[in-house]
Amino acid sequence: MKYCKKCGVLYSTDVCPKCGVLTPDPEAMEQRPRDPREVRRNWIALLIGIPAFIGAIILIVYLFRTVFNS
Repeated sequence: MKYCKKCGVLYSTDVCPKCGVLTPDPEAMEQRPRDPREVRRNWIALLIGIPAFIGAIILIVYLFRTVFNS
């Protein structure tokens, strides 16, 4: 349970139900540097995934056209 310093209420949600003030998480405020291998892996996944997704959509449209136009 969290404790609101402003109004003194205990609550279990993300926002204080009485005053609606968000309590900033100190761990979320500080940014840690990301691993370069993870960043590179994410970029490669994007560079392969986006064209593959577009190609899959084009293939589905092509298959629908050939099946339903016959």
